[in-house]
Amino acid sequence: MEVESRPVNESLQEIDDESWIIGDRIIISRRYSPTSDFTWSDGRGSYYTVSDAPDPLPPSRTLPSASPIEKVYDAGGVSAVWRIGGAFCKVKILDPDATREHVTLAYMNSKRPLSFTTPDVLYHAEYDGRYYIILSGLTGQNLTTAWPDMDEAMKQYYVSRIANICQELTKWEANSISGVDGRHLSELYLTRLGLPKDCSPRNLLNNCKDLGMDCSIFLFYHCDLGPGNIIVNPADRSLGIIDWETAGFVPREWIRTNFCVSSGMDLPGDDQDTRVDWRRRVLRQLGQDGFTENADQWMTWWRNKD
Repeated sequence: MEVESRPVNESLQEIDDESWIIGDRIIISRRYSPTSDFTWSDGRGSYYTVSDAPDPLPPSRTLPSASPIEKVYDAGGVSAVWRIGGAFCKVKILDPDATREHVTLAYMNSKRPLSFTTPDVLYHAEYDGRYYIILSGLTGQNLTTAWPDMDEAMKQYYVSRIANICQELTKWEANSISGVDGRHLSELYLTRLGLPKDCSPRNLLNNCKDLGMDCSIFLFYHCDLGPGNIIVNPADRSLGIIDWETAGFVPREWIRTNFCVSSGMDLPGDDQDTRVDWRRRVLRQLGQDGFTENADQWMTWWRNKD
């Protein structure tokens, strides 16, 4: 089956027990001793290489349930993520105007040392209207998993850390609402419900002006600091942040407003109070740190009710 007709969430296929093909373009091979061209190791004796797929393509099949590769995220025809030997392969429909995640991570890398860790880019490519990126894993577990077992002091520690990181990122400024390279920032919460999803710097600027935000300067921010994108290790209190595809420069007021309105930052669960616990705490801490919000005005604007 050609990649054009295969859903994004079926992009990764098995060739045999030691090799896989992604998007009919990229070969991942596993070896049990290091070679000069290996791209990453899982730290347990397996080494992985990335190469171009041959022509003709080798036969391939759907990943079996016993595969060492695990699909960890599935948005159907939009994006999917697989864990491969401690690294993560993300495949998504390409937005040709948006800042690429590897570009943002290169920008972050240039700012190190930081108070938190970020993934290393192991590979990236664009083929057939899709974006492929392989990233190193971070040590720890995501906050979604860790949160229920944390005591109150540890929960507040990580709330304060994220608020401090929001402040840390504001050291980097720009004069447009955009990604780090001036291209589109895919922050859909800054576009109105039911209207075309135009994330161009000009349109986002007009929208933020409509919301009455201060648009004299724009500050760097990760627009999806939900618990699934925060990697923690309570034993040593370390913290890492993943999923930098929606990060860029925004009005300062948007940082706290984002925590008010983004249900994507919720914890799982049936109880509303439990679901919003994380972002409500961060929202409160950001307020104590001097960040403002205009969530009520945003809600009216977003719903096209004004």
